[in-house]
Amino acid sequence: LTFILWFSVSAGPAASGAQQELVGAVGGSVTFPLTHSVDRIDSIIWIFKSTTLITIQPTTTNKPDTVIVTKNHDKGRVGFLHGNYSLKLSKLSKNDSGAYSVQIHSSSLQEPFTQEYGLRVYEHLSKPKITLGLKSNKNGTCVTNLTCFLERGGEDVTYSWKTLGKTSNESHNGSVLPITWTLREKDMTFICMARNPISSNSSNLIFARKLCEGIAGDLDSTMGLWISSLLIVLVLVLIILTMWKQSLGSNEGNQKSTEEKKMDTHPEIPNCYPPSGETAEYDTISNPNKTIPEENSEHPLYCTVQIPQKMEKPHSLPTSPDTPKLFIYEKVI
Repeated sequence: LTFILWFSVSAGPAASGAQQELVGAVGGSVTFPLTHSVDRIDSIIWIFKSTTLITIQPTTTNKPDTVIVTKNHDKGRVGFLHGNYSLKLSKLSKNDSGAYSVQIHSSSLQEPFTQEYGLRVYEHLSKPKITLGLKSNKNGTCVTNLTCFLERGGEDVTYSWKTLGKTSNESHNGSVLPITWTLREKDMTFICMARNPISSNSSNLIFARKLCEGIAGDLDSTMGLWISSLLIVLVLVLIILTMWKQSLGSNEGNQKSTEEKKMDTHPEIPNCYPPSGETAEYDTISNPNKTIPEENSEHPLYCTVQIPQKMEKPHSLPTSPDTPKLFIYEKVI
């Protein structure tokens, strides 16, 4: 029974190994380790995404092994470690990421020995950048968020923050760091760290005091803009009011001038009325001209003739009826 069990294990198919995960950097190299205990190897086949990459046929003599590279552009970047057939792939690019496997064929095995690999090729990270998200800056307290990011986005990148300047340095995971800082506090320094499986990089130092003073400056400039706009509006209103008042004064002056001109055009009416207490007497004055002047129907004039009161003197000469009386009269038009 023992013999039969040993035979079934030895003669049965070779167990495939668990998949190995490998990482590489763009422009770098990676080695696919091959560990096996297979005797009398007939051939080794390296496969990339179901396509044969390399075929190796070992020799038992001193002659070199036969190596067949399927693609010409891979000939200058494949190699094997001395003493075994582990594959070294150089000049990596992002396109080299994917699934790899190796098959070892031997006459001593019923089925080929298979080992699987997974390769991820990453770029070296550039220096992270920081953006500021302003929330508020009231009563001397600066509240904002810092966001860490990469200009060239990377795969499997993790972010973390370090805060320096407090009693104990603090760490924060994630790309966003919330900040609350007052001007009375000690200055603090913030650093963002970005990492991927093959590299890491840190941002420039961010100082809380400088950061929050910049926010205050932005707020001051905004307030100054509002004040300037308000002053401009007030000046425009004053100008409009001044022009309106000048317009009203000009209209009043024109009206007064027009009224004065109208008053000048009316003829003066002579004061022909007698003083109070005197008797007004009327008489007809003959006009030597037989022609009657045309009446001015627009402005008829009337006048009273004042006759002084008769004074009798003791030795005055008698007046005859034919003697004309003396009149004081005004010219009648």
